[in-house]
Amino acid sequence: MGRFRLIDWMEHAPAPARSSAVPALVRSYVHGDLTAEAREMMEAALTLLSDDPSPDVRRALSEALSIQETAPRHLIVALSQDLPAIAEPIFRRSPCLIDSELVAAVTLGAPSIIKAVASRPWISFEVADAIAAEGDRDAVLVMLGNPGADLDGEAFAAIADRLGADGDIREALFARHDLPLAVRQSLISALGEKLGRFLIGRAWIAPKRAGVMLREACDKATVFLAGSADEAELAALVEHLRASGQLTTALLIRSMCEGHIRFLEAALARLSGLPATRVYALLIDGRPGALKALFARAGLPERSHAAFLAALDVWRELDYDGREGDEPRFGRRMVERILTRYQEFAPGEVDDLLAMLRRLAAESARTAARDMLAARRERQRTAA
Repeated sequence: MGRFRLIDWMEHAPAPARSSAVPALVRSYVHGDLTAEAREMMEAALTLLSDDPSPDVRRALSEALSIQETAPRHLIVALSQDLPAIAEPIFRRSPCLIDSELVAAVTLGAPSIIKAVASRPWISFEVADAIAAEGDRDAVLVMLGNPGADLDGEAFAAIADRLGADGDIREALFARHDLPLAVRQSLISALGEKLGRFLIGRAWIAPKRAGVMLREACDKATVFLAGSADEAELAALVEHLRASGQLTTALLIRSMCEGHIRFLEAALARLSGLPATRVYALLIDGRPGALKALFARAGLPERSHAAFLAALDVWRELDYDGREGDEPRFGRRMVERILTRYQEFAPGEVDDLLAMLRRLAAESARTAARDMLAARRERQRTAA
């Protein structure tokens, strides 16, 4: 049937037939070789369809126009303001919407609309920030699983703060390769606190013992994260730890026992206010007087200075040889030598730093043994 006969027919056809004809009419408008008069008439027909009394017809029009870059602007606006079921295709994929319209939809729209925006092929930082702040659990999960969503640190932090207690949200956050280390660490810390409350609530462990165990587990995870951080990430992680009260002496000693001099450098620079290059030069030089002055300026307790001096002495003496499995062996040698060196200065058996170093030595020995056996099993499996 001709184009004009099709238009006349759609005015009187039943709703199911009108719905079925919408895609053909849209294709003809977008791709057809039309005269100016014919295009104007077809656009008028599409406009009438946008006001069709049947939701099925308007939904069909929304689906057909949502993939068209040259769709009439007024139709996109009209359909985006229709019922959620009709507006969803527009918000899910129409290239004609701008960020301000998408942000307004996230702020004012129904949950299904926000979820549709979250599934768009590309989401800008501005739109992602709005979803992170306003979206419900389902919409946030959709966005986190969307490889086309650009999230900044503010969005990740908002999601972790609002919904980080949800296991599915945490899993989706951890799966994002662009999750900032500071946010990753905050999730680990929150998870540790939740686990601690559970263990104490079940009376499976004494509160103080649970606190020590979980704090040390969190510190271990934090040092592991710091080991893979670049300079900017490390600075952000240190600032997050400082602001949240987690940049403790114990954490810094653990980092040194595992040979992470970069983390200590970044932390001392932030705490002392000195440039990182100056801090590194002091750490390399090793003069006790200058180092003690640095530690004091950074606010480290005087009784911890001997532990840091011992750790730095051992770090300068040992070399990481890079052989397979050397990292756990290096860590074990580090902590054992630090423990031996520090015991020369320890004031007595009640010294809590000495007790912590002994725990770290035991932990590193177990880790080295497990890694050695795992490497041996892997070699045997490969040779078989």
